[in-house]
Amino acid sequence: MTYIQEHPTLPPLEPIRHHEQLPTGSIELGRCLDTTEANNLYVLVKQHNHLSLLKTYITKLKTGEVYYCKQFDFPLKALSWFPKALEEFRKPPIEGGLHAGAMISKDTNVNGEMLAVGSTTSGYFLINWSRNDRANDDDSYEPTEISLSDHFIYRLGFLDLWRSLGNRYDLGEL
Repeated sequence: MTYIQEHPTLPPLEPIRHHEQLPTGSIELGRCLDTTEANNLYVLVKQHNHLSLLKTYITKLKTGEVYYCKQFDFPLKALSWFPKALEEFRKPPIEGGLHAGAMISKDTNVNGEMLAVGSTTSGYFLINWSRNDRANDDDSYEPTEISLSDHFIYRLGFLDLWRSLGNRYDLGEL
């Protein structure tokens, strides 16, 4: 998919190659296992004033197991912003929500980064237009985007974890 870059991009955060080997000064805030399709472990990491959401999993190949650690970066304030934005996104139009059939919210400036929430066929996504997922590729732009299943968000407790961290952020505890 081709994206139009409408917002300035920020430099990438320090890459995290393994969820058990965090960069100096980084702190794990919480983790949640998604057993919906495979055992994907999501780890929320505070990197200075930013949030790195790690999605880790192991793929079994004929040649052996391969470990993956994908990193999605957001401002730390996304901890308190995302649960509220998701709630607003899900509201029906009669209750002040977006028009019927809306697939994505308006871009919102969250501590200098442009974020939005949208829907997928099986859940929701969080997109950061200010972070280039293809930071190592000078010729293309693709915003940082993570998709989360409805089942994982609501039934497996990921939103509860995220919301509790957002409350701690609002209280100045993070």
